Formats: sequence, C-alpha cells, structure tokens
Amino acid sequence: MATTTVSSKGQVVIPRHLREKHHLTSGMRLQVSETDEGLVLVPVRRARVSAGQTGWRSLRGCAKGTDALKQHLAEHQREAKR
Repeated sequence: MATTTVSSKGQVVIPRHLREKHHLTSGMRLQVSETDEGLVLVPVRRARVSAGQTGWRSLRGCAKGTDALKQHLAEHQREAKR
C-alpha cells in the first residue's frame, strides 16, 4: 500500500506506479467523492465531440500535419508590423 502527504495547499501526490496504472496525466481532472470508507478519486472523462456539433472546439486537430499554424502566425506577424 502506498502512502502520501497532504500539502499545506491541500494537494496530494499520487504515486507514479498508480498514475501509470490508471493512466492519470498532468492536468487531468478528478472527481472527489466521499464514502463510508474514505475519499474516492475518479477521472472525469470528457464527452467526445460528435460530428453534428459545431463551433471552434470541433475543429481541434483538423490541421495536424499541415503548416496552417505556421502560416497563420507568419500572417499575424506581418499584420503586427504594419
């Protein structure tokens, strides 16, 4: 059984072997629930964007493998110089 310490800010470090086993990564949100036996941490899974959804979030990753970002930044820099 692994142990950890609560910091003065209320932060807890989850031991590496448990983070790897449960695929916990930096920035991942966890839901905290209280049971009779103690606290339970459950990863919050984001809902996937369906094909019917619109908005800028649905475009995430669509320019992978292209120079779209580089072109956009270059254009932005040209505009800023004006």
